[in-house]
Amino acid sequence: MVEVFVIHLPSQDKVEKAKEILNKVIEMAKEKKLQEGLKLKEVYFDEKNNVAFCKWEVDDVNKLMDAAKQLNIDWDIKLLVDPKQLYKKGLF
Repeated sequence: MVEVFVIHLPSQDKVEKAKEILNKVIEMAKEKKLQEGLKLKEVYFDEKNNVAFCKWEVDDVNKLMDAAKQLNIDWDIKLLVDPKQLYKKGLF
């Protein structure tokens, strides 16, 4: 499994659609209806800046991108695939 951070950057006119889709994905995760190999770990939304942050564990990044296409995500997203952790309290 690979850790993937997805940063959603919807424009002002797409914020409500983004929130709806994020809520749908959260419900799918709770009901264990996500595609096999996709595990949603955390979701954050910054109302002030209209930015969402999702933490996933996936077996294939392409599978995650295909799921995003199926949900009609049509705003900018940035993927951080298996980023190098520089610091975590308690590790040092």
